[in-house]
Amino acid sequence: MKIVVDRAIPFIEGVFEPYAEVVYREGKDIGRDLLRDADALVIRTRTRCNRELLEGTYVRIIATATIGTDHIDGPW
Repeated sequence: MKIVVDRAIPFIEGVFEPYAEVVYREGKDIGRDLLRDADALVIRTRTRCNRELLEGTYVRIIATATIGTDHIDGPW
């Protein structure tokens, strides 16, 4: 399993490594090319999850370290 994680999330480093391959990037640098073979995405509000970002990827899990979900296109 490959997880792409926004590196600005406090205390996140080291959490997923025992279970998966983890790639840390700045939220603004998370793009479709990086997600092509990722299974999961852990983000903040700076990363908009929509068709433009996710189409053609294997991402099946989106976790957000926020209170809201307005940055995630749920219907898509």
